Amino acid sequence: MLKILPVILAIFLFLTNFQIFNRNYDIPDFSAAPVENKNPRNHLTQDSSNRNEVTAQILPVSEAAASKNITVNHTEEKISAEEVKPAELQEKIFRITWKIVPRAVKYKISCEGRNYVSYTNGVEIVVKDVNSELLISALDFDNRVVENDVVLMSIEESPPAPLTTTEFDKMKLSPLYIVYSWIPTMNAHHYEIQLFKDGEIFRDYVTDFHPKDDNFDYYDEEPLLEEGEYFWRIRGISASGAVLTEWSEQTPGNTFKVEKPAKFCALGDSITHGGGSISVPPSTVIYNWQNYCDFPIKNLGKSGDTTLKMLERFERDIVSFNPEILFIMAGVNDYRGDVLAWDSVENLAAIRDKCESYGITPVFITPTPLNPDLIYKIRFIHYPPYDWQDQRQYICDWMRRQKYCIDIANAFSDSNGYLRADLALDGLHPDAEGKEIIGRAVENWLNNYLGTKD
Repeated sequence: MLKILPVILAIFLFLTNFQIFNRNYDIPDFSAAPVENKNPRNHLTQDSSNRNEVTAQILPVSEAAASKNITVNHTEEKISAEEVKPAELQEKIFRITWKIVPRAVKYKISCEGRNYVSYTNGVEIVVKDVNSELLISALDFDNRVVENDVVLMSIEESPPAPLTTTEFDKMKLSPLYIVYSWIPTMNAHHYEIQLFKDGEIFRDYVTDFHPKDDNFDYYDEEPLLEEGEYFWRIRGISASGAVLTEWSEQTPGNTFKVEKPAKFCALGDSITHGGGSISVPPSTVIYNWQNYCDFPIKNLGKSGDTTLKMLERFERDIVSFNPEILFIMAGVNDYRGDVLAWDSVENLAAIRDKCESYGITPVFITPTPLNPDLIYKIRFIHYPPYDWQDQRQYICDWMRRQKYCIDIANAFSDSNGYLRADLALDGLHPDAEGKEIIGRAVENWLNNYLGTKD
C-alpha cells in the first residue's frame, strides 16, 4: 500500500494542475492598488492630504441654510455668557445633512481649513466662526466630483441626539430584515438601539465600536415576523459606557408596520436586500429594486445569503407571509465563493418544490454577473474564482428552463460578460440604475402575468 501512495499523490497533483479538484483564485497583486482606497467605508475622517481639490458650493455656515430655505435649529444655551470665555462661545457643533447623490460613494466637507470625508449624507463638525465658508462635494471612489452643488437638507446647532436616516415612509412595504441607519454623533464610541412594537420595547441592541468612525448603520440579523406597528430610536454611548446623547425622535422615516399576508414577496441576497454605491445601506430606497416596481413587494432579502441559506429559512421567512408569488434572485454569493453551480441548482430546485407544495408561484430572476476588474480595484470583497462565469451560466440556463423566469442577464453584461461598470461601482452590487432595471423588469412581468391570468 505504501508503495502506491507516491503514484496516487502524483496523479492528484497532475489533476490539480488542470484545476479539476480545486477552483484556484486568480488573484492579482493587491500591492499595486492605492493604499488610501483600501477601506472605502471610513465614515468620517479628517482629510489632511487634500490631494484632490474640487470646486463646489461655497457658503458661510450661517447663510447656507438660508440659501436653501432651511431653518437653522438653535438649541438653548445651558450656561450663561458670563460663565464661559468668549473663545468657548464661538466653538459650536453643527450637524449638516444633505440630499443623497446617486453614485456618490462619499462626500467632502470643507470648513475653516479642515476637510472631512463622510460616507453618509450628514456629518457633525466643530465650527468656531458661523461666518466660515462651507463647501460640500459629492465624490466617487476615485475622488472625482459626481455633483458640485449638493442640496442641503438641514443645519442644526448642538444636536441633542443622533439623526435617523431610514426611509421606511418611502417604502411600500417594510423589509423583513431591518437595517438601522443614522448620522453619527461626534465623540460617540458606540450606540444603543431600541426597537418598539405597539408602544413597548421589542428589541434592544448595542453596536460594536468601529475604529474608523464607520458606525452609521446596523444590520438586524433577526427577521420581523410579528404583525404590529414599529418604530426605532438610537442614542450615543461614550467609551466608558456613559449615556452621551438623548434618544432620537420618532419620525415617519423610522416608523413602519408589519402586515400579513404579503401577496408578492422577493427572496434573495444583498442585491434584493438593498444598498449600493459601496457605502449606502438598504435603508435608502433609491438602491432598492422594489422601489421601482409599481406593485407592493415584500422584501425578504438578506445580505450575504447563499442559495442554501435561503432554502434553510424558507418555512420561517417565506411561508409566514403566505405569498401568492415569490420572486427568487439567488446564486451570486455561491459562484463568487466556493459553491459549485450544481449544488446551487439543487438548492434552487428545492426552493421551487417548496413553493409549489405551499401553493406559491416561484418566479426566478437570473443573477447578475460580476466585474473582477472593479472587485480588484475596490478590494471590498474577495476576488472571484477563475470559473465564476461558467458557474453563473449553469445557474442562468437552469432558471431559463423553469416555468417562470425574468431574464435580466443581458441588460447587466458588457462585451466581456462582466457586470457593466456604469451599473455597479463595486463590481458586485447594482447601484440605483441597476436596481431600476430589475424593478421595471419585475413590474413588466407582473403586468403581463396578471393580464394573462385575468
